[in-house]
Amino acid sequence: MICRPHTIGHTLLLGALAAGCARLSTGQIEDIAPPRSVNVCLIRGYLDWYSTGIDDLTSELRRGSINAEAFREEQWGDLSQAIIEHPHRPIVLIGFSYGADDVILISRRMNERHLPVDLLITIDPVTPAAVPANVKRCLNFYEPNGFWDMFPWLRGVPLNGEAGVAPENINIRSQPELDQPGTSHGTIARNEKLHARIRELVKSACAR
Repeated sequence: MICRPHTIGHTLLLGALAAGCARLSTGQIEDIAPPRSVNVCLIRGYLDWYSTGIDDLTSELRRGSINAEAFREEQWGDLSQAIIEHPHRPIVLIGFSYGADDVILISRRMNERHLPVDLLITIDPVTPAAVPANVKRCLNFYEPNGFWDMFPWLRGVPLNGEAGVAPENINIRSQPELDQPGTSHGTIARNEKLHARIRELVKSACAR
């Protein structure tokens, strides 16, 4: 069972509202189909909390001539159906927080239809399922928070893969080239160093 923040209580909700979290634009599901045929799908966190960095990353990718679109977390089911109905390559999935959990679920649905995922990138997944075998490459950027990682929210954890699948788990606390002062679950999606690494990975995947 996936524990979403609405099961946690009013304290977390009020804390998020106090942090200035606001809803962002709805992603255009129809853009998955031709003529646009979006290649890179990014999914924000629950209710768009702490997710402005995902929209910034989307804009950065577009400026690099990458066909990218950002979606709300609750759109993941419709998004997965659109990708299955309009398969094309490359397909790159990027998600943050519960959106990271969702891009894994999309990958698993695609695996059931024998459709490949060229690149899967997760940022601070919270309650992730195992990465399936149809994912060509998976990188998980996360930041552990010690004691607080026992709670299924506002955290980042390593990924596991199905048999024969080995996700690349990258603890940014141990990577000076990625870590920024003050990085937390609430700020990691805005990490400019991480954005630069992700842009390189996506550009390489789309070039192939």
